[in-house]
Amino acid sequence: MTVTFYITRHGETQFNVENRVQGWCDSPLTAKGIYDAYKLGQGLAGVDFVGACTSDAGRAKDTLAIALEARLNERERLYHGLPIPKEQVRAEEASALLEAGMLGHEEHAEAVIGLLRSRGCLAPRSSVPDSGEMGSAAARLLAAAEAWRPPIDELSRIEYPAFDVGARALDGHAERPIPVRCDESLREWCFGDLEGESSRRLRNRLFDLFGDDIPREDQNERLDEIADYLHATDAAGRAEDFAAIAARVRGFLEECGRSVDRRGGGNVLVVTHAMFIRALVFLFARDRVRTPAKIANASVTKVRWDDGAVTVEAIGDVTHLGSRRG
Repeated sequence: MTVTFYITRHGETQFNVENRVQGWCDSPLTAKGIYDAYKLGQGLAGVDFVGACTSDAGRAKDTLAIALEARLNERERLYHGLPIPKEQVRAEEASALLEAGMLGHEEHAEAVIGLLRSRGCLAPRSSVPDSGEMGSAAARLLAAAEAWRPPIDELSRIEYPAFDVGARALDGHAERPIPVRCDESLREWCFGDLEGESSRRLRNRLFDLFGDDIPREDQNERLDEIADYLHATDAAGRAEDFAAIAARVRGFLEECGRSVDRRGGGNVLVVTHAMFIRALVFLFARDRVRTPAKIANASVTKVRWDDGAVTVEAIGDVTHLGSRRG
């Protein structure tokens, strides 16, 4: 049976914004990261999944939880054939999100307001005001958006649990909960003594390796050299060499592919990290590693597994992050 993996990078994080090295260390999703995870779920509403997997990093688990909830909301809308009514929220908080949390983009605010409202973070109010009523709640609401965490402790279990993301009856259609697992093999590269440091330190180390600041596209073609050099020069002794990273990538695809194959095949949603995805492309589609140069947050890389044969069908697709549908 064929298994198709929809592999996505987590949403934007605080360390992404601060240009800090983020491998096995972690930082929370930003408000934009929450929004992009929400858009990811909406964009996958038409795909039926038999399972979902995530790295054990908090940023990946949060992205998956938000995406699954958004996907379920969008499927409800599609089954009913009607738009979901806009949430009415507390005036000062809705306006503050436009100002502080979403840089003035109304479509961002709508998505995050709906998400926070569904979790009971925002109270109902008769109307959403215009920008003239924005006030001191800006900092408070932005902090609430970035500190928010979905209740997804069940992901600590390695085996496929019966994880219920809120199944509902959709006009007579029973929406099944998607089984979810957390898998350490989906972790980002470990960067050893560079973890949490400025990205400039990583660039300096790569300069030492190559003798120049080579373009990202060229770096993509030399991932094995990069990983091995970071491993060799890591003062902490924790950074992985490329053989270890490749073993994780291959091991996940083989183990999960076989497991899903025994259950009849189907689609699996995977939330992981940029360099994990880049290593996968390097291993299975070497002639395509240059494009796109960067694996964007919440992008989708589509991979087909068929009895051990791996085919990379799409890399870093971001079409679902465009204008919100409907």
